[in-house]
Amino acid sequence: MDDKDYLDKLRHSAAHLLAAAVMELYPEAKRTIGPAIENGFYFDFDFGDIKISEDDLLKIETKMHGILKSWDGFERHELSTEEAKNEYPENHYKHELIEEFAGAGQALTFYKSGDYWDLCRGGHVENPKEELIHFKLLSVAGAYWRGDEKNSMLTRIYGTAWPSQKELEDYLHNLEEAKRRDHRKLGQELELFTISPQVGPGLILWLPKGVVLREEIEKLGKETEAQYGYQRVATPHIGKEELYITSGHLPYYASDMWPPMEYEGEKYYVKPMNCPHMHMIYKFKPRSYRELPIRFAEFGTVYRHEDSGTLMGLLRVRGHTTNDAHIYCLEEQVVGEMVNVMEMHSYYYELFGIKDYYIELALPDFEKKKDKYFGDPRDWEKAIKLLRTAAKESKVEVVEKEGGAAFYGPKFDFNIKSAIGREFGASTNQLDFGSGTRFKLAYIGHHGGEKTIPYVIHRAPLGSEERFIGFLIEHYGGAFPVWLSPVQVKVLPITERNIEYSNEVIKRLKDEDIRAELDDRAETLNNKIRRAQEEKVPYMLILGDKEKESESLSLRLRNGESKNDIKIESFIRDIREKIEKRSLEL
Repeated sequence: MDDKDYLDKLRHSAAHLLAAAVMELYPEAKRTIGPAIENGFYFDFDFGDIKISEDDLLKIETKMHGILKSWDGFERHELSTEEAKNEYPENHYKHELIEEFAGAGQALTFYKSGDYWDLCRGGHVENPKEELIHFKLLSVAGAYWRGDEKNSMLTRIYGTAWPSQKELEDYLHNLEEAKRRDHRKLGQELELFTISPQVGPGLILWLPKGVVLREEIEKLGKETEAQYGYQRVATPHIGKEELYITSGHLPYYASDMWPPMEYEGEKYYVKPMNCPHMHMIYKFKPRSYRELPIRFAEFGTVYRHEDSGTLMGLLRVRGHTTNDAHIYCLEEQVVGEMVNVMEMHSYYYELFGIKDYYIELALPDFEKKKDKYFGDPRDWEKAIKLLRTAAKESKVEVVEKEGGAAFYGPKFDFNIKSAIGREFGASTNQLDFGSGTRFKLAYIGHHGGEKTIPYVIHRAPLGSEERFIGFLIEHYGGAFPVWLSPVQVKVLPITERNIEYSNEVIKRLKDEDIRAELDDRAETLNNKIRRAQEEKVPYMLILGDKEKESESLSLRLRNGESKNDIKIESFIRDIREKIEKRSLEL
């Protein structure tokens, strides 16, 4: 048994234990389902008129520990449909499951430990009272029965369970750290972004400091892409129905698109992808093989119809701006272009200090999703072979995963982990052999007059700005590197008479394109320092009579270090060097 199988069994067993405790404490409650999930487990209950909150978790947890003493193992029992229903009087949730399982010809198995048993397919630890001791209940939330908002709202209790106390404590520590670094919390405290119900959920309003982050990342992307030979283009936010029928988005992707708008007898959609528009730019004029590869890039904004329940700050939104590009190339150029794209990823990840990441090669699953893929299987085989070759030449480890391919081709998915271990799907690079046919893209071949369809590489190394910035907020805990910090220097005059000199320093900093702010509030110096630290400003310049007289600075760093008697020219030279190198160091 591998570690994941064991953890699933451990957490599934913990879900049984949770239900046993709840049913002893609240015998009128109706239990529903309780699976193991990543890092833990949950169980859904209908408590009727009783309101359960996180204040009740300690009581339930204590009861779980008491019950566990009598749990020697899990006994399997098989019941008839009638017998199974009798175990859950007036519980229509369980009756629904029983009828569904029986109708599918499945055995109705119950597993018993101590005095508790429940409808279950199995998968438990062998010695619960010895193995199932390192657990913690975490939170209470609402959840619709079977995930359908038309059904009853249930109470979901979440918990976690681990093989050892150390693993449990490490997880709880990381959980607290994750709360502290939560990008939604820090995004408000640092005044980076907001979401207004009057504008709409999942639609981000960037505040001035958040716009600095966006612009710095866009500047990085544009500089890097220029070095790799990309040409910048710009496309509109909407397109006609015909465009998305041609692209295949309406046949294959309609449920993720926003409903159309009617105008002058035509249907228009807000764009779900940038690629159809870029293909029209490629078609602007006849192309020759001598021009290829052609690399078009833009930071393009797209819109997706995400369910409200899936929205999460910057990480899951309804409108996002993507570091998008499309490369039109010959078959023999595919591997080299993809290697360059992989190289670009490595450059960005090193620059941002991202060390924990892995790459998936997303392949089609023709057995289960045959109607979800465009083109001939032989074309897929050739495209997959090209990507495998590119991975080999890039000398990167790739995990192959069936079923994750785009409808028009296989792809590389880059998954990164933040400093606290939260995993993000960061970017995707897709090899498209179908759009050329759909859009009648072509180039004049080597023999003159012969039209050939190009391969298209879709790539977005920085992903969407929203998700990537959300990741960076959590990765850095809001303490961004100097080059990325919305405010790089905070100038703190000790007294009112030092404000004039402080303004002189501010002007010199701004003349050097250093983002500096003056805190001239009538507050104590300690309060000003505390405020700057809360804002996670990298550098604080403390200016008093002594500094004015010597035309120098007293420097306090975000990490608490202090340096005195620094000349302004020396400080500017040092910070400019860090900004220009995009250094991670303070």
